Amino acid sequence: MRTAKVSKLVAHCAQGFAASWLALFLTAGSAVALELEILLQSQALEGRREIAFEERRFIKSVTTPIVSRGHFVFQPPDRLTKIVEEPRRESAVIEGDRLTILDAEDREVTSIDLWLQPDLRLIFASIRGVLKGDPEVLRSAFWVSLHGQLEDWSLQLSPKVDESKTRIQHIAISGHATGPQSFEVRETNGNRAQIEFLLDAPKSQ
Repeated sequence: MRTAKVSKLVAHCAQGFAASWLALFLTAGSAVALELEILLQSQALEGRREIAFEERRFIKSVTTPIVSRGHFVFQPPDRLTKIVEEPRRESAVIEGDRLTILDAEDREVTSIDLWLQPDLRLIFASIRGVLKGDPEVLRSAFWVSLHGQLEDWSLQLSPKVDESKTRIQHIAISGHATGPQSFEVRETNGNRAQIEFLLDAPKSQ
């Protein structure tokens, strides 16, 4: 029973966390042209950054969305912490290829290798593509579509793998010239997670 609960916790935290990491890095700068290469190359973080968020998870078996609020802290080169403040405090840390989930007292609940999880491996392929500014990393794992104008653009990543091998239907990002406003991960079973961002100014260490 405890193993099942931990697995659900990891899946819940990791999906929203992964989605949020990609969106966080896209807030570093504005796309200056509607080309994937330029969009990725323009997003570079050189120092510590914090960003507030509100996440809504829509689950088919639940009548109302599950809402959480908090903030993210990115520390180069690859450490990201998600701190949930509402409805209860918990946090998750990604460093390298490892995800660690902590309770309200910052005690470790579990730690996993991300690459042992097929869905997470797919999501983090998109993240690493953005972090490297490498469109070919994205194109190797997803069908990539970029639409709209600089003032109102959208990016959609659809997995190239067969549906039987992943629950991820697509990852969608929408934003304006100042950066992305929302990030969504939609699953093949109808569940989805949507994150709205408050774009905070970068903070130095």
